Amino acid sequence: MATQTLFANALTFAQSQQYQAAIDVLVKLLKAEPNHEGAQQLIGAISNALPNKNQSITLLKEFIGISSSSPVLLYALGSLHLELGNYSEAILHLNHALDLDPNSFESLHDIGAAYALSGNKVAALESLLKAAKINSQSADLFYNLGRLYDDQFEYGAAITAYRKSVEINSSFTEAWINLGIDLGVYKKYSESLRCLDIAYAQNPNVDFLYGDCLYLHMRMCLWEKLNLAKDNIEKGVMKGTRIIPPFPLSALIDSPTLNLEAAKIYTQARYPKNSSLGPISNSSNKKIKVGYFSPDFHEHPVSYLMAEVFELHDRSQFEIYGFSFGKPNNDAMRQRVESSFDHFLDVAQNTPQEIASMSREMGIDIAIDLCGFTENARTEIFAMRAAPIQASYIGFLGSMGAEYIDYLIADEVIVPPQLRQFYSEKIIYLPSYQANDSKRAPSEKYFAKSDFGIQEDQFVFCNLNNAFKITQAIFDSWLRILKMTPNSVMLLYAENAEATKNLLEYASKNGVAPQRFVFAERLTRADYLARYKITDLFLDTTPYNAGTTASDALWMDIPVITLQGESFPSRVASSLLTHLDLPELIHQSMAGYETQAVELATYPEKYIDLKNKLIANKNSTRLFNSNLFMHSYESALKEANTLFCANLPLKDIISL
Repeated sequence: MATQTLFANALTFAQSQQYQAAIDVLVKLLKAEPNHEGAQQLIGAISNALPNKNQSITLLKEFIGISSSSPVLLYALGSLHLELGNYSEAILHLNHALDLDPNSFESLHDIGAAYALSGNKVAALESLLKAAKINSQSADLFYNLGRLYDDQFEYGAAITAYRKSVEINSSFTEAWINLGIDLGVYKKYSESLRCLDIAYAQNPNVDFLYGDCLYLHMRMCLWEKLNLAKDNIEKGVMKGTRIIPPFPLSALIDSPTLNLEAAKIYTQARYPKNSSLGPISNSSNKKIKVGYFSPDFHEHPVSYLMAEVFELHDRSQFEIYGFSFGKPNNDAMRQRVESSFDHFLDVAQNTPQEIASMSREMGIDIAIDLCGFTENARTEIFAMRAAPIQASYIGFLGSMGAEYIDYLIADEVIVPPQLRQFYSEKIIYLPSYQANDSKRAPSEKYFAKSDFGIQEDQFVFCNLNNAFKITQAIFDSWLRILKMTPNSVMLLYAENAEATKNLLEYASKNGVAPQRFVFAERLTRADYLARYKITDLFLDTTPYNAGTTASDALWMDIPVITLQGESFPSRVASSLLTHLDLPELIHQSMAGYETQAVELATYPEKYIDLKNKLIANKNSTRLFNSNLFMHSYESALKEANTLFCANLPLKDIISL
């Protein structure tokens, strides 16, 4: 029978899903004509249609035995292994296909994908760039290139790749999203929002995209849409909808109920428990091995707070590991932090599975996630169980809602008994929640008020938080305070130009001249601390309090007034003030917050008395006593380890 007739018969059988009959005919055809391309392509299509993928692999291998020089069949086999996650097998067969057809865009593209998924980002990039020379009009290719550049922290190159992707296919929603996210890295928030709005218009059901769009409004201090969205968010979260990530929610609405539910939704959607590495075994370490996992081991608030903790660990009882998965950096803080660990591992180019496996092989007893759901998180590491005991601390302020996070470190101010139900983890209660670096020092640089256009007799309120923490309600409060204290100004952090512009316009529309605001640029850490000397009173944000900035202000003898809420981030400054024995600076109402701010700006003697109390309490209370903090902290870690080794159930730990 002629091969043409055989192929027609095979095609008829395949179209009617009589796959075995089609396969029988194709065997005859390829034995007669091994290089029949149509037959090879039909075999690939049949293999994709079979429900049992192991059967598909067997089928392709059988036909490759008949037609051994077929790049079509080898590509089909390699792509099938790629789909199944068998990356080394995929690379082997795809490279064989490429040897036979060096100009195969499909083979190069899938080789790149296999290398990327197996963690070899350099080889992946090389393959995709070769593929781009063959076909420069593949939106998928440029999208994948963008993701690779993201993994290398090359955001400029990623933006170029995503722009090319959406030029080719303007309906490529995922490319618009990634382009928007990367533009946000450069604080191009208007452009970023435009991209996310396009993506949302194309598909409003993309997980958490609604909340991502709102977060950009928060970063630019565009409040109109935020106020309208709160009701949608509350209803969406309580219905279990994937509407908003936990981090922006915590800065928008003060609700521990919503915070916990949003965290559970987000964890289940993005980072579900992953048992692929199997059960984890008990260690028999002489010292407790503690691993700290973070992308922020550089000039970053997390390291500003934690640097001395790493240094002060008792090496007779603990062995300390740092797992760094952030952008390569060699700034002063990175050097300090890196030298403070017994073992420091740069794992930025490793996959989460590789990092979790590495942690297990090293026998880490306690893995501490210093990132949570913040930028550049690798929560997958903990979903795979990197250590027998896993805890969350200081990066993300709140419950992660994850069954694999055993402990959350807090204190009784942040998680009092009446709010305990809103945390899925067991709580490690320290006498004082926040670690603080007693080695931080201001520079010798002298800052005068006149350097900022401020008159020497003016009272200087300040808040140096990032703009997303500034809600309309708190800014309205600041405007009322400024109106009641005519000889005052407000010093804010010029975090991004769009927020600065919007804040000034809003102030002007509400009767406060733009001249009453001073926007301070980013400085070196030491100069930033020295600049606090021109300020008088720190006005905190809510529901997301100042953390590092509040600590810095207090360290530099600047009182902090806070408005306490119920959620974790709305109680951080209260914790600091409680442990400095300054409860009079903690308020339960906006009216009380404003009254005290006005009073301190109006009556110098009251302000001086308060400031003197702050200075005295710094030395007599435990907030800035790093040795006392470490005693309580290490006692808690030892108790957690003892409970685990004794096979006892998890419980809240109170460490005094």
